[in-house]
Amino acid sequence: MTEANVTEPTRAIPVRDDADVVVCGGGPAGCAAAIASARMGMKTVLLESHGFAGGAATAAAVNGIGGWQYDLDGRPLVSGIPLEIMREIALLGGADGTYVKKLSTPVAKPDYHPGGLGCFWIQTHPEYFKAALDELLLRTGVRVLFHVNAVMPLMDGTSVCGVFIESKSGRECIRARIVIDCTGDGDIAARAGAPFDIGRPGDGACQPMSMIYAAGNAEINDLFSPEDGKPALEKARYLGAIARARERGEITLNPNDIFCAATPIDDAHAGTRLVNYTRVQRKSAIDADELTSAEIIGRRQVLEAIRFMRNYMRGCGDAYLITTPPSIGIRESRRIRGDYTLTGDDIQHARRFPDAIARGIYCIDTHNPTEIGKPSRITVLDAPYDIPYRSLVPQQVENLLVAGRCISGDVTALSSYRIMSHCMAMGEAAGTAAGLAVKKSVMPRNLDADALRLELRRNGANVGPE
Repeated sequence: MTEANVTEPTRAIPVRDDADVVVCGGGPAGCAAAIASARMGMKTVLLESHGFAGGAATAAAVNGIGGWQYDLDGRPLVSGIPLEIMREIALLGGADGTYVKKLSTPVAKPDYHPGGLGCFWIQTHPEYFKAALDELLLRTGVRVLFHVNAVMPLMDGTSVCGVFIESKSGRECIRARIVIDCTGDGDIAARAGAPFDIGRPGDGACQPMSMIYAAGNAEINDLFSPEDGKPALEKARYLGAIARARERGEITLNPNDIFCAATPIDDAHAGTRLVNYTRVQRKSAIDADELTSAEIIGRRQVLEAIRFMRNYMRGCGDAYLITTPPSIGIRESRRIRGDYTLTGDDIQHARRFPDAIARGIYCIDTHNPTEIGKPSRITVLDAPYDIPYRSLVPQQVENLLVAGRCISGDVTALSSYRIMSHCMAMGEAAGTAAGLAVKKSVMPRNLDADALRLELRRNGANVGPE
């Protein structure tokens, strides 16, 4: 009979390194955090479980980076390191440099209702995204460790003082003065004892996951209407075909459950598209069994999608599957409770905060977690909102910051700030805060927000109109 628990033998864990700042997770938020920290003069280590950086933009092939806009004073809403990353990708040929330059240039009067989603999009090539981050991280002096899992925090009472890692090298420890959790799921914060919430109130259901896929011979330009840099499939033209395919057993998704958008991988390969068609509901991103099931279901849905494209979409009769990415795309999991919880009411009323460290504008884009046939809810915002520093500071744990979709917010606010441009802005703020806290020998919770905002402005980030 198998015991419910076993006791792991006590052992000495080798210390691999000592750092000022350790960033867990090399997605958009984590990379921005690591770059910002290193530029503050901190010895910075970035830990990433994949063999490359980029998170959802690379591991999940989400190649539309949304949330770009202009602030009330006409300056770029998201600037600093996030725009620098986009420019680096463009230099390598993985994004439209002219478009990136346009979104980096102030305007006289911003329009908050373009394309129906309240923002602009930069289309990126996942492979160039990886390469751009490699170069930026190394050039900045960040010590990068790929194929490493940050598994547990090293604790001194309620203070985080490093992380335990697992890799081909075995179990090791990296000690740090400050740790930044950019895992997306808030893994380190949760294991350090920070309280958290998951999903919507009541049943805790999270928004569905999606498996992106690359399709070849998808000559469907006439079926896509460009909307400020993000072509989107006119799904209404296919609702009847989707219903017929479902009746025939060719697909399992309900027409209103299908979230379908596609973008060319790059301008030179118009017939090769990254397609967001799938919708995997009722699965948890923090449960290994459920996440495994979600990956398998996602790949099944991809095969359905390819068959549907061949049989029902003009220009796709010879469409074929090129690849699926290493990981399914995750919209929602843990939200770490911080010293302030950003709410849907805050963002819908463009509430200002004295400790604002970033600005957001992406629409409230809530994908239905469980109900079949119920479409997503989209609410376009009338003005940008503040993201306060306190939402990056977890309750009950010291020397720890969070950045990305796991910050402190309710479900409605998450549905906006989870977009990658906003996550990068949070990451820059967290990395800058960590550097200032180390320099001033204070805990991040006690850091002077005015000093942080001043440093962010000095570095080119936007923390709101002055």
